[in-house]
Amino acid sequence: FRKAIVSPFVSSYARGETPKPCTRCNDSFRFDELLAFANRIGAAKLATGHYAQIVERDGVLALARGLDEAKDQTYMLAGLKPEQLARISFPLGRSTKSEIRAEAAAAGLAAARRAESQEACFLAGGDYRDFLARQGLRATPGPIVDASGTAVGEHDGFWRFTPGQRRGLGVSAAEPLYAISTEPRTNAVVVGPRESLARTEVRVRGRLAPGAHRVEAKLRYRSPAVPATVEQTPSGFRLHLDEPAYAVARGQAAVLYADGTVVGSGVITGASR
Repeated sequence: FRKAIVSPFVSSYARGETPKPCTRCNDSFRFDELLAFANRIGAAKLATGHYAQIVERDGVLALARGLDEAKDQTYMLAGLKPEQLARISFPLGRSTKSEIRAEAAAAGLAAARRAESQEACFLAGGDYRDFLARQGLRATPGPIVDASGTAVGEHDGFWRFTPGQRRGLGVSAAEPLYAISTEPRTNAVVVGPRESLARTEVRVRGRLAPGAHRVEAKLRYRSPAVPATVEQTPSGFRLHLDEPAYAVARGQAAVLYADGTVVGSGVITGASR
């Protein structure tokens, strides 16, 4: 787990990215290990408590949004492959979270009152910045600069900031400033007004279903999906958004939907206006 998930998480921040370890874990570690265990014990199916559904699209198994859209977890599971989906069951996909909690309460299960997790499991509820510091990322002071390169403040570690962040900059200005990007090579944090965060083209390393063209693109877990046109590239795909998205960050997951079904997913490698 450390080699597959934790170390890449730390390295990604050191490169100035904003990784999503839960998607990486589901894509390349967690379900691989669980299905391998299912094979060892002779289990035909692996059932989990995720709010998602499995459907058939063009003769191939695909992931689809759960009935409870407020709790839908397809963004975190989008990297699962058809051959994996053939062995998996999501029995909660046709229920709402409130219905499941009520069932659990009626059965006297402690899970009915359990708080929902918000962070990666290995952070144990702590702040990711403290975790990164314990893993060896040095809090080296450096400049906070505007788009022209003029220093407007100082930070205590560029990896403590992510695009769209406003709190913690410690910079006074006539208008609200946001972190636009981090520059590991120069140890700088670039800031600017909110409109500087707007991006309409997003490049992604990943996979795209055949025939996908018009999609809804979800670029952060808690952000709404944006209508877009998608085109295949040698390493993945490129999105042309109908309207600007804000705080698009390298290292985050991009998940594409068509009629509620996942038709593409991958890691954001860059974005532009």
